[in-house]
Amino acid sequence: MAEEETAATEEEGSGKKKIPLWVLILVGGQLVVVAGLVAAFLVLSGGGSNDQDFAPTAAEQRADPSRVRDPATLIGPQFPLDAFTVNLLDDGRGPRFLIIQISFELEDVAVKQELEVRIRQIRDELLMLLTAKRVTDVETPDGKRILKDEIFTRVNKLLVTGRIRRVYFTDFIIQ
Repeated sequence: MAEEETAATEEEGSGKKKIPLWVLILVGGQLVVVAGLVAAFLVLSGGGSNDQDFAPTAAEQRADPSRVRDPATLIGPQFPLDAFTVNLLDDGRGPRFLIIQISFELEDVAVKQELEVRIRQIRDELLMLLTAKRVTDVETPDGKRILKDEIFTRVNKLLVTGRIRRVYFTDFIIQ
């Protein structure tokens, strides 16, 4: 009996406690989820900016330069739109969709107020444009520039108080 008590006190005195298996599984699962989120963020955030992404489109080059002081150094007010998720036309590769976030650079604040009033018209116009596209139309840099030009032209046709100066894609994901 005395031997059993000494053996029990030696085990208690060693200071090592066994961690339950469910705790290890839970912590391991959380680490996997965090690693996946970090990897997804790094992949989706892109690899950096490309100077070609900010080259003026044909419609922007035709804009009246007297209304813009110095477009190279002056950045106008910004107007971000909520993200669009649209189905692209089937081009034989199966169903694909586009997730796109668009932001406009404006001439002045008055245009921002008009955009807020006309937001439903603008979103409708952009949805009609985007759903008429195929993956092959928008997957190349040239295709994206053409799309920017089309968006620029269509939105400016709707505006009365001013114009948008530039179109920016802040997210562009094809799945």
